[in-house]
Parts: sequence; structure tokens; C-alpha cells
Amino acid sequence: MSLLSSLYNLAVLGRLGDDPGPFDPAQVKKILVVRNDNIGDVICTTPALDALRQAFPQAYIAAVVCTLAEEALSGHRALDRLWAYPKAKHKQHGALKSLALLGQVLRQVRQERFDLVIAPRVSFSTSQGWIAYASAARWRLGVAAQGKRARWGFYYNLPAPQPGPGLHEVERCFHLLSHIRVDSPDKRLYLKVPQAAALRAREFLAGHGLDQKPGPVVVNITRWAYRPDRLWPAENYRALVEALAGRPGGVVVTHAPADEQWVLQVLDGLAVPVYWSQSLKEFAALLARGRAVLTAEGGPMHLAAALGRPLVVLWGRTPIEVWHPWGVDHRIVGGHGPVSQVSPAQMLAALEDLLAAQPAPAGRAAQSDVGSGS
Repeated sequence: MSLLSSLYNLAVLGRLGDDPGPFDPAQVKKILVVRNDNIGDVICTTPALDALRQAFPQAYIAAVVCTLAEEALSGHRALDRLWAYPKAKHKQHGALKSLALLGQVLRQVRQERFDLVIAPRVSFSTSQGWIAYASAARWRLGVAAQGKRARWGFYYNLPAPQPGPGLHEVERCFHLLSHIRVDSPDKRLYLKVPQAAALRAREFLAGHGLDQKPGPVVVNITRWAYRPDRLWPAENYRALVEALAGRPGGVVVTHAPADEQWVLQVLDGLAVPVYWSQSLKEFAALLARGRAVLTAEGGPMHLAAALGRPLVVLWGRTPIEVWHPWGVDHRIVGGHGPVSQVSPAQMLAALEDLLAAQPAPAGRAAQSDVGSGS
């Protein structure tokens, strides 16, 4: 035990030592899952949440996420409560207010007196580890700290080794759960889409005569300001949409809320419906009604996979084996460098191949929850 860990234990846990004793699932009545990174990461954690519910059917299960990913987890059937806090780097609030809001969440978390906290991630994160530690849960399971971060290793008293290379993020989450002997043969993604969001998407498609099965092809136009390797030229998006516009079943374009004006400029003069979603749930509701989804790698791809939609994915340099769409038929185009090297013709060819392999009409996802409840 280091001097640093002793001081932290005294200040945060109210004691010098931190020996929880052997892990005993019979004593676990309350579980907290901390996943404070991006939308895709959170979606890939949803099968693990279901597995925890199966393993601890009577437990109170809650989660902490950042506000960016809150809607990806809201309404999850395994959760009794969800907390979200803003990260300062997302600039939703100032740094001081962001810290204050995190403090409010941590106070509420500590009041619950969790028995077990789980922090899924491929490598140690000090921010995630701090939230887990500050929860004051008896057992704290997370990836062991290494290198310069090793001094913060006491954040977890059930440290687990990093998973081996080549595992998908879904499997990485289960690698962590294996240390408390939790597993499940069913590792499907899950996303709840409220009835109001589903209705808006359905009415939009009906208004454009696109509400018949198997549904239109959905093209998500994205610009990644912070990831140049994922930035597809605007003229390529335009050429792709123009080629799809006259096809049977039609095409719908969607985009991030902040990109509305840019997308309208890209498509200027093309008579195609553009769906402007006001929330992640509304965005997901449209994806759920698509025959197939064309998008760049990232959060929207994982949302579509959670809804069971076949995908054509524009891929940059992200490791495919770790982040490919989970559990759905898909075609990856690129994967060897910047996406600017990919042509619209390649995307169209991949779509033709994907659609040829689909039943008609395409079935809906068994694990998505679209349009039920509020």
C-alpha cells in the first residue's frame, strides 16, 4: 500500500485500508457500471448489461455515462437508474460547472452504497477509475493500471489484466466480466427507441411515400473535424446520393444536427428527403426503418447495428476486428487509409452485394426495442 493510496483511502473511503475480502456474488445487491466514453463504446457495453441482469436478477443495477452517450443507454431494460454528467472537453458547460455537475452525480452515487462497480474499457482510464473509486463500492472491477498510471491502480481492488489483441469491444466487456464469472451466450446489442421518436420517423417516411417495406436506403452524411482520415469529400456524398435517388425503395439522407446547413449545401438541387433529427433517439428511429444504412465508422454505425440494420461502412484506420458492426450483416469499404481513397462506385457496389444477400422484405431486429413505451 502506497502513501498516496492510504491518503486517498482515508479521504474518500474513510479508512486507511481497502481490502474488500474475496468476491462473493451472494453479497451483491447493488451494481454500478461506469462507461464514460463515446456512443459506440456504450452501445458495445449493452450485452454486458443484459448479462449482469441475468446473473443478478434481483440486483439494483445503475450506470454512469457522459451526457454525450446518455441517450444510447436510456431506457435499457437491464437498468434501474442512469446518471449522466458533462465532460469539460465536450464544452457543453465550462470546466468548473462540469466538475460541479460530476460532483452532484458522485454524491448521489455514494448515497446508494453500491456493492460492486464495474468499469469496462480496454485500458485504464483515470477519469473512469476515479468515478469507480469515488463510488466507494466494496468491490471495484476494472482494467489494471500500467506504466505512468500505475500509481492510480488502487482505484480498482479487483484489477483485471488487459484483454488480448483481436477481441471485439463487445468481447472485451465480457473478458472483464469473466473475472466475476459472468457470461452469456446471447451477446446481442440493445437500443431502446421511444414510441414518439418512432412515430416521427414513420410519419416522415410516409410523407415522402417511403413507408413501405423493405424501406429506403439511409445515407448518414458525416464530417469528422477531429478525424481527417474519416472525412469523405462532399462531392462523393453527393454522387452517392444522386446515384441512389432514382432506385426502387428510395433513399433518405440524415446527419448530425449541427451539420444541417452543410448537408443542404452538399445536396443543393437534388430532390431527396433529408431527415433532421433533434435527438439520438430520433436519429436511431430513422435508422431502424431503413433497408440498409450507409455511414462512416463511428457511433451511428453502432446504433444501426443495435437496431439490426445491414450496413455499408466507410472505414478509415480504426482496427476493424475490434470495432466492426456487431451481430449484423455488413460490408466494409476501405480500412487501409483515409476514406478519401474510397470512391462512390465502391460504396454502391458494396451496397448491391449487401442487398442481394438480404431476405425480402428485410426483417427487424429481435433485440431492438422500437416504438414501445415512452
